[in-house]
Amino acid sequence: MDLTRVIEELGIEEKRIIKVKYSGHFKNFNANAKYNADKIEFNLSRQWKDIDKDIQVGLIQSLIVKIKKIRNIKTEDMKLYESFMKNLSKYAKKHTYDKELEESYERVNENMFQGMMDKPNLIFASESFNKLGSYEYSSDTIFMSTIFKDLPLNEKRFLDYVMYHELLHKKHSFNIKNGKHHAHTTAFREDEKRFNVSEQELTQWLRKKRRGFRLLDWGVISKHL
Repeated sequence: MDLTRVIEELGIEEKRIIKVKYSGHFKNFNANAKYNADKIEFNLSRQWKDIDKDIQVGLIQSLIVKIKKIRNIKTEDMKLYESFMKNLSKYAKKHTYDKELEESYERVNENMFQGMMDKPNLIFASESFNKLGSYEYSSDTIFMSTIFKDLPLNEKRFLDYVMYHELLHKKHSFNIKNGKHHAHTTAFREDEKRFNVSEQELTQWLRKKRRGFRLLDWGVISKHL
């Protein structure tokens, strides 16, 4: 990889030694950067090794922009990287579906997406009242807290609400600005309001679900969905 090009395209000066390593410690297409006064080391998952070099350049440039807090710059390679990441879910293997989550997906897809939302992998993760659910773009997988397991019929709407939230991540994807990923866009929030469960209802339900739990305010909870 031409690391000189990485810096030149950003129009910045960087005197530190830059190294790129591929590691088996990351899953999917994750990466990070470590740096000190002498060097910057970019650690990429091994899956990146077979990806087009221009896309890898875009990844590293995005990390540099984030590290150096550079604003309002997006190279052609960064655009390629963003497009690549946004489209990963189209090529992910889909074969893991928990029955309860699949039923929730079917209800939400029919009622909120007119049956047009492609089904992602659907997996129960660990028990958590902080992280209710998450969507992983690279594997096209929704992970759901086990607090939503075995709910009575009249409480399944709370599971469906979180399912809807995570499917909106799949629908709207994300934007990258100044090296940071932004998922909860204005369009996302407008769609989210369409669901017939209010923030207050979910908060009250969570309080009942785990009595004595010091409930996080909704603003914090939303960041963990």
